[in-house]
Amino acid sequence: MKRILIIPILAAMCIAASAQQTAEEKEAAKKEAATTKYEAAKTKLAAAQRKVFVADSLVEKGNEMIEEGKAKIKELNEEKKTKTKEFAAEKKEYTKYAKSKDASTASQAEKDLKELDKRSAAELKAIDKEITNAEKMVTKGEANVSKGEASQKTAAEALTAAEEKYATVAANYESITGNKAEKLVASKDEEVSSKDKKKKDKDAEEEEEEEEKKDKKKKKDKDDDEDDE
Repeated sequence: MKRILIIPILAAMCIAASAQQTAEEKEAAKKEAATTKYEAAKTKLAAAQRKVFVADSLVEKGNEMIEEGKAKIKELNEEKKTKTKEFAAEKKEYTKYAKSKDASTASQAEKDLKELDKRSAAELKAIDKEITNAEKMVTKGEANVSKGEASQKTAAEALTAAEEKYATVAANYESITGNKAEKLVASKDEEVSSKDKKKKDKDAEEEEEEEEKKDKKKKKDKDDDEDDE
């Protein structure tokens, strides 16, 4: 009789243990799913933040390049103006001596005039080259600003969506796992840290380098096509 009673009890205990194990497995799976979604949302938010950083940095860096380039152009134009006046004064002096009745003086003045022409041409050409480089800096800065501004709107919209998604997923993650989610959504009043600023500048530089590589490749492909023709 006792044996008959023991068998149902053991069966009930096995069923209870199995049910408990199943519940634990379900809970573990639930936590794992919540963690996976949380990590995915965190990654997506970080990517969205990076795009905003890059767009903002392109605008900032572009404006800096424009300001620096224009200041350099102004400085170089002033230098060119001063040099031109100095060369004109020297030329006037040598021209006067070139008309001297003294053959030696006239001959030396002619040599000085030729030397002056070479020197003035070389120095003014060097200044013009620097002006061209400064103009290229301004053009590149304007391109960066245009590209950055074009990206800012879409990047900001993507960031807002990623922040909202992360907030929802993070709350669910905390509720299910009991773990504390990272605070990745900064308030509007919080400033970007110096670390983020450095990263943002680095991202912008990488973006510029990538664009330069693309431009060089386009130019090379164009030159190759022209050679084939």
